[in-house]
Amino acid sequence: MTNIQEFTQMSEEDETRLPEFVGDVPNVTVQIGREARLPCVIRNLASYRAAWIHPRIMLQEESQMDIDDEQHDHNRVRYFVLIIRNVQVEDRGGYMCQINTVPMRSQIGFLRVVVPPDIIDEESSNDVMMVEGANVTLKCKAKGYPQPDIEWRREDGNRVPLGGSRRLMTNKTEGELLEIIRVTRVHSGAWLCIASNGVMPSVSRRILLNVQFSPQIWIPVEEIGTPLGSNITLDCHIEAYPLPLNYWTYGGQAESIYISGPKYEVSVKEKGYKRHLRLTIHRLEQSDIGLYRCHAQNALGRQEKQVRIYVSETHQQTHSKQSISSTMTTSDGTNKNRRKGQPKLRRKKMNQSEMVNNGSSNNNLLYSVMNTFRKSKSNSIVDQSSSSSDLANNGMEFEGEYDDNVDDYDHYEANNGAIGPSSLHQFYVISLALIAATTILIQN
Repeated sequence: MTNIQEFTQMSEEDETRLPEFVGDVPNVTVQIGREARLPCVIRNLASYRAAWIHPRIMLQEESQMDIDDEQHDHNRVRYFVLIIRNVQVEDRGGYMCQINTVPMRSQIGFLRVVVPPDIIDEESSNDVMMVEGANVTLKCKAKGYPQPDIEWRREDGNRVPLGGSRRLMTNKTEGELLEIIRVTRVHSGAWLCIASNGVMPSVSRRILLNVQFSPQIWIPVEEIGTPLGSNITLDCHIEAYPLPLNYWTYGGQAESIYISGPKYEVSVKEKGYKRHLRLTIHRLEQSDIGLYRCHAQNALGRQEKQVRIYVSETHQQTHSKQSISSTMTTSDGTNKNRRKGQPKLRRKKMNQSEMVNNGSSNNNLLYSVMNTFRKSKSNSIVDQSSSSSDLANNGMEFEGEYDDNVDDYDHYEANNGAIGPSSLHQFYVISLALIAATTILIQN
């Protein structure tokens, strides 16, 4: 809709002078749906006429407004303001303010109509499901004026490898296409396609990427020794998508443990494609001793891992190789990841006569080492109360203090696979005892 608003300020008609423009008709930028105003200021218009001209239509002046006589005598100017309401895209372009002199006089002002971004659903990706290892391309198309820029972001903000390089870690990228080479489970989750062009508001589209893979199970503690009558907890960490059916079984029986009750307590913590399955057995009995299996199964496969429970006078644990290897040891035997409260180990200095002349001590040391390795088997972490004292009495001792604020040094930290400091220092005791025993055999 268009109309002309004219303000007249003139003293008297002067037919001897030709009209002239006062300043230029400005260029105007306005957002679609708003109102646009283009002013045209003319001096000495007198009996001449002015009009607005657009390529599609000719806009004649619709109204005039007289100003009081004092203003007329001083200024002799008339204001023509073209008002365009509810501006649309087709209204953009040049508008000419023309005076019917001979030759004709005119000025042109340009109307620029900007349009906020809008995502084209038909040309953009919906939620995607892919098998791990495949290549994935997500597409996001948007319209608007100026042409919108596209940015991809992880909704959770996590940094993931993109661009085909596993070293390029980022949580955002630009362009209409998001290409992921050899997609992995870490790429799973919601991606946001954000379109912006400087015209508010920006818009976004949420695309969920689901990466399918068969179940993978990790058991942090493979063997647990504990006294009868105590409570014991088994942990099982599962990664799979689609989310699997998971459960515990005892021994070789087909009957599964599904429901929590007075005796067994089953809990599941879920985050994305990860699950933490936990089984707590209350008041351990002799009939509870044996193998427990953690099962996970989805459409792509199945896997199971086992945990062995045995009777022990003290609480003992055998950690998986994965958890032990996650702790780095320097060349000087110190633990880089030693937490506050972990005891430091040092080897007690013994001269040759002490090692050779004390035959009974040598026999005791060899017996202690053999007994320690018999208890620990391959990767076992034996009870501190027995092994530490035996080895300390035969040439090994500890130094350092424990932190009273740390309640349990043997607990497993699921986030990084670390094991407790007491498990580590006992591992060093075994290693140093073996070195001492070998030295004695060589001396003899």
